[in-house]
Amino acid sequence: VCNSTGSCGDDGIKSAIDWCVGNATTYNISVISISLGRDSFSSFCDHQSDPLNITSAINNAAAQNISVTVATGNDGSSSAISFPACIQNATAVGATTKADAIASYSNLAGIVSLLAPGGDNSGTASQEINSTYVTGGYLAQSGTSMAAPHMAGVLALLRDYLKRVGQTKTPKQLESTLNLTGKRIT
Repeated sequence: VCNSTGSCGDDGIKSAIDWCVGNATTYNISVISISLGRDSFSSFCDHQSDPLNITSAINNAAAQNISVTVATGNDGSSSAISFPACIQNATAVGATTKADAIASYSNLAGIVSLLAPGGDNSGTASQEINSTYVTGGYLAQSGTSMAAPHMAGVLALLRDYLKRVGQTKTPKQLESTLNLTGKRIT
């Protein structure tokens, strides 16, 4: 959804979410991963600072049983997260280090309940997350943008398992399951 300069407009974000919802059956889409954000909110932000209505796009995805994982941001805020992670039907994902501590850069707020590996931002490749790079190959990086795809992968695996055993769960039910069964990190 981003252009060649790395700018990611709301129109592209909304269009991408809408495309995934519209093509979910054709391409077996059950999870969307968003690693971008702007503005900061300390509580749910549905329809705030949202002129193109990304809130409705995420709500529509959730209504179609598609989880939307969103990075919370890397400002180190303990009381606010970025838009669109703050939308109530989004799955907001903060970051942990490889030592299972909350990453110091990870934005958090009372509405964030899920964390995933994001690296420790030390500049040491062994402590960061190996990721694909826009010009090709791989690059070790840290951030909630590394954590959100980890969570998307977990949710995709859970959805695949549930499908195989003839069950379904809503995005919120899956979040609850992960909170009840996952490792507690405070």
